[in-house]
Amino acid sequence: MATAVRITVFLFLAFSSAIARNVTEGKVEEFHVGVVLDLATLVGKVARTSISMAMEDFYAVHRNYTTRLVLHIRDSMSDDVQAAS
Repeated sequence: MATAVRITVFLFLAFSSAIARNVTEGKVEEFHVGVVLDLATLVGKVARTSISMAMEDFYAVHRNYTTRLVLHIRDSMSDDVQAAS
């Protein structure tokens, strides 16, 4: 029984200190995402606008998230393989 209490207290202290470090640092982590679109077409233009609006709306609601997506949009110019290279 005493061992279970010690383990519980240890886990509580370990997790609370980890949470405190994350809150106090306030460091924003960036996650880079590549997007290949054909910007000469209507579908490509709509997709770019939709992705940007969705990200803005998401981060407006979830301001406390420390991970941010960074979009790298590349125009395929109707050649997806060339754009991806």
